Amino acid sequence: MHKRQLYAALLAAALLSTALPSALAVDAAPAQGSAASAASVAEGRQSDLDLLLSTLQSAHPNLYSVHTQAEFDAKCAEIQAGLATMSDFDFAIALSELTALIGDSHTGANFGNFIDQLHFLPMYLTPMADGLVITGLPSGNEKFLGGVLTAVNGVSLDQLEDRISPMLGADNPTRQRYDFYNIFYVYEILQHYGITDQPEGIRLTVQTTADGTQELTLDALDSNQMQSLDYISLEQESTPVTAARSQLYFMEPLDEHTLYIQYNSCQEDPNLPMEDFTEQVRQSIEQNGYDRVMLDLRNNGGGSDGVLLPLLYLLDEKHEQDGVALYTLIGDRTFSSALINAVELKQIGATLVGTPTGGSVDHFGEVSSVTLPYSGITVQYSTNYFDLSTLLDAAVPYDTEALPPDIHVQQSLTDYLAGRDTAVQAILARAGDANQPKTELTRGALAAALGRAYAAEMGEGISVAQPLFADVSIFDYAAPYIAWAQANGLMCGDSADTFAPDRAVTREELAAVLTRYAAFRGKSLAGTPATPADAAAISPWALDAVCALSGAGVLELQDGDFAPKSQVLRAEWPAILTAFHAALV
Repeated sequence: MHKRQLYAALLAAALLSTALPSALAVDAAPAQGSAASAASVAEGRQSDLDLLLSTLQSAHPNLYSVHTQAEFDAKCAEIQAGLATMSDFDFAIALSELTALIGDSHTGANFGNFIDQLHFLPMYLTPMADGLVITGLPSGNEKFLGGVLTAVNGVSLDQLEDRISPMLGADNPTRQRYDFYNIFYVYEILQHYGITDQPEGIRLTVQTTADGTQELTLDALDSNQMQSLDYISLEQESTPVTAARSQLYFMEPLDEHTLYIQYNSCQEDPNLPMEDFTEQVRQSIEQNGYDRVMLDLRNNGGGSDGVLLPLLYLLDEKHEQDGVALYTLIGDRTFSSALINAVELKQIGATLVGTPTGGSVDHFGEVSSVTLPYSGITVQYSTNYFDLSTLLDAAVPYDTEALPPDIHVQQSLTDYLAGRDTAVQAILARAGDANQPKTELTRGALAAALGRAYAAEMGEGISVAQPLFADVSIFDYAAPYIAWAQANGLMCGDSADTFAPDRAVTREELAAVLTRYAAFRGKSLAGTPATPADAAAISPWALDAVCALSGAGVLELQDGDFAPKSQVLRAEWPAILTAFHAALV
């Protein structure tokens, strides 16, 4: 399909995306003029360097987690030696290389004030299983579309990444490769690292299916030229629903079994709060009988990880209680808070599908920034370290590594041309992945059911404090309800440290909990207590409660017996709750 002005979009991707290396983020501050004397330039840059160092040393959790202080100091000395002679752009690159030594994907120098001075190779590239596929080019280069880029000016992509790597401060190889893919087409960077010495006639080696290895020659263009360029793009037979990225989050059924949810940024949609969206998801699952849910994090570069919590609780409940198969799609753009969400989803039992995340499991984050007054360069830096392995069992194996998928699937060129999402198709091809719904009412489910009933009756939320039990994850959907039930004396643990949320509730346990709930509400039960024929089998702590509930017709006797150790079924709970409320006086 032919389009105009591709490269307005390409510039936005290269220069505005928060997921790309911070060295290319746009900043409004002007670069310093060339008329200043060498001494004043050196003095101004030294003041910037001093401010940067003092800020990082006081605020960053650990500047020397990857490289030693001696290596860091050596780089500072190298920069100081060239302060009077390097160009403004070289100074920006030098600061980028300095911050890259920290090995923190959230820390780096922004110098988008050079936007009007930069030149770009006019091409659009998409990483696929086949390689780095060319999906957009200037008109007249049709035969190269769909080809795999293998070298620039005779330098292979691996060698090119190695040369540019000093300015790539990624904390894992996946992120470094992603950052590299998104900056190496900037001519000034290629020039700085000795790949080319002029913007015209840059040679690209392309492997095409039809013609084998071919050479494509392109001139690097400035931003105005890029935005007015006619171009061609690699056509697809159709566009998959997963290609839509304009909304923060949305859901779409893929077949009679599968609900697809795309979550593109960890932030609340003011027009559709996550609580409301979660309720829409709940209704869709229950009304349509979906037994498989995909949550797509592949385009999510982060924000606030807590935004997802309502949906996370719902998916946990549907997975654990109703047997819904749960999948999470991840990739190299899954970063920061989205990476945290991916680990949380793995913790609740989701199967991860795709490619390794750009974010590391344990990582620096919580970003602040400082603008250097002389150069106008803004440096963002981390102020905290997130050690997820101390919080979540699912994080323990990975430390500062990328989170790998359980099922590795990368987009293929064949599927791309056909309009298919390879990872989604891999999931849809799986059969029998849903589990049977739980038939018994578990202790966690009982706490949640009572808490929701109370909230609905009172018209207010419940306490979200977390329970003090080692076997209740903070991401368990029942966790806040267990905390509420424990705090109000309705349910207690099996021991001081364990709650046993997955153990089935017995009839005598339910009787005890319901009578405590009645007292908590300041009410009593109607009717005359009944004495079951099997009273001797009832635990002493539950006997009075059993008699009261039996006499009130809430938990009825069968042939005179109560069957205290029998498990309560989930299907029985709605009728029990209705009868219980009817019996309260």
